[in-house]
Amino acid sequence: MTRPDVRSLLQDSLAVLVGLQLSIARNAADMKVFHFGTIRPHASSSGTVGSHALHIQCAWRIVSENAVITGSADRFSPRGEEAEVDDEDPQSGNLQQVRIGALLKGYDSATRSHINATDLLVVMSVTSDPFGGADLLLSGGYRLQIFPNCSQDEDWRIIEVGGRHVVVEGGKVTADE
Repeated sequence: MTRPDVRSLLQDSLAVLVGLQLSIARNAADMKVFHFGTIRPHASSSGTVGSHALHIQCAWRIVSENAVITGSADRFSPRGEEAEVDDEDPQSGNLQQVRIGALLKGYDSATRSHINATDLLVVMSVTSDPFGGADLLLSGGYRLQIFPNCSQDEDWRIIEVGGRHVVVEGGKVTADE
């Protein structure tokens, strides 16, 4: 199903995240995955999930009121002056991993995921734009911002784990019911 009103469809799709905490941050190849809601075992008995997930392949960032905490491009920056980027180290192999780790404060070595061990980062509200962008206002004065930056490929998707997928691709939105 393709719908012309991108902003409305995204607003409705993202609204399910309001009240849920950003609970897991991990990588799947070159994609960033953020899970929301209570962490539980995956149905396959392999790993953990939240109730909803964002799979982001386009540009994104987490900001505070006065700084960019981290973003998609930090994946290519070393964690410090003397270090090199290590794609095999999901905990501290690059600046993005280090900054997400500092924000979430927890790490699960079994799933190679950063885990939110704070009371922060609960989704307070969501907004979207007509080009497939999204802005999630999070508790603690943070925002997760997603901004598609290509005209053809998949940018991101919101997934109800085990259910509906809403996909943003080249400024268009499609939904699996």
